[in-house]
Amino acid sequence: MRRIASAVAMATLLAAGPASAFDAAGVEIIGLHLGMPETEVVARLAQQGYAPTRTEDAIAANTMDGSVQVALSADRGVTEIRYVFANRGVGALWKIREAVMIRFGAPNQANPPTWCLAVGQDGVCPGSQASLTYLPEALTLLLRVETGGPP
Repeated sequence: MRRIASAVAMATLLAAGPASAFDAAGVEIIGLHLGMPETEVVARLAQQGYAPTRTEDAIAANTMDGSVQVALSADRGVTEIRYVFANRGVGALWKIREAVMIRFGAPNQANPPTWCLAVGQDGVCPGSQASLTYLPEALTLLLRVETGGPP
């Protein structure tokens, strides 16, 4: 039963198909996106049955297959979403990486796999634009934008 729940949660997280021109600013992770106001973050998490906790500049919640931490800026809303997958069983690292690659396609930056609208001349996604990074060793999907960049 736990495996089914985990599979359903992963499918929900990675539900939409890959986009042809990747703009990380439009990515949603469990219904949360960059620029979203705090009240909407709390409401979306609660709608999914998660109990969010609040600190001065962040919201966190345990999910069916891990945890989510959302960084907030008073004037810009969500500036970072960090989704950490629970390592449940043999092959979890490989399965999660495969699901991420299928969902988002080939990354713009190889190490660590990062998706953004356009890489710089150095082959790296610039910090000034929204980016999505998968950190395989930490089983973490990180969506963020610098507080000075566009949400």
